[in-house]
Amino acid sequence: MDIPQIEISFRYINLLILLLGLVIIMHLLSKKYARKRTLRFGNFEVLEKVAGKKLFPRDLIPLFLRILAVVLIILVISDLVLVREEYVARTDFILAIDTSASMLTPDYEPNRIEFVKRTAMDFIGKLRNTKVGIVTFSGKAHARLKPTSDMNTVERTLQKIQFEGFAGTAIGDAIVVSESLFDESERNRSIILITDGRNNIGRNITDALKALNESNTRIYPIGIGSKVKEEVTTPSALEGLNATPAEFPNLDEDMLRLLANKTNGKYFIIDDEDSFKRAFETGLDFREISTKPTLPLLLLLCIILLIDWGLEITKFRVLP
Repeated sequence: MDIPQIEISFRYINLLILLLGLVIIMHLLSKKYARKRTLRFGNFEVLEKVAGKKLFPRDLIPLFLRILAVVLIILVISDLVLVREEYVARTDFILAIDTSASMLTPDYEPNRIEFVKRTAMDFIGKLRNTKVGIVTFSGKAHARLKPTSDMNTVERTLQKIQFEGFAGTAIGDAIVVSESLFDESERNRSIILITDGRNNIGRNITDALKALNESNTRIYPIGIGSKVKEEVTTPSALEGLNATPAEFPNLDEDMLRLLANKTNGKYFIIDDEDSFKRAFETGLDFREISTKPTLPLLLLLCIILLIDWGLEITKFRVLP
């Protein structure tokens, strides 16, 4: 969670210094007066022995409380404002994540799947008042989570995502499954589709787009991969499975562009973490939210004054 910025007017700074000075002076004078009254009562050294501890100098707790009270009063009248920045989503999201064999390529640390999960969790941590669902796909598409506003549940579901051994990349099926998860709310709908390949199994892209009907769901395809053509061997995790070495980039950019254009979305080709984060944040609005913590400050001030008063009539009461 981001720490809010503080905006405050310093037009009462002179008053603050004056009041703090008065509090300290009054504290010193009250100590001197209290000592004189105590000494009139009897022998000061005897009182210390009877009490089992030194009565003077007095505890600094009352002074600290009064200084804090003065500071709070100045903050209240100085128009203190807390400013926090947050992303605002006017849409519900489905994250459709490619979990095919090629997503284990280690060109991102430690591999593409883990990189996507890490960046996605950072993305959902910025969301407010929206719902997020999750679909994974390789040779088949699977609904992992219906859209929910419980971001802890979304994070736990993301953490469980792993490579799926079905051969192929069923992007068309992933689109249809994602669309089926949206509820009947009037909020906008967006599918963030993350893949490093091309649709080579299952429903074709044209049929998948028709299945969206007239739902006005937007698709934001994000292509992940290296810009440089790079031969890779089969990862050790895939040895013995139905997987073969791949050449990259194997990304179907024309398909990504088609998905974005047909749904009024936007497509991205990313090659580093910063570009991935920017792609995620495209569907969000960024705004500053200002709040005045006047009531909490006044409540805190009342509590401090009550504590000071309680100490004054009990623990720190001056002997008569």
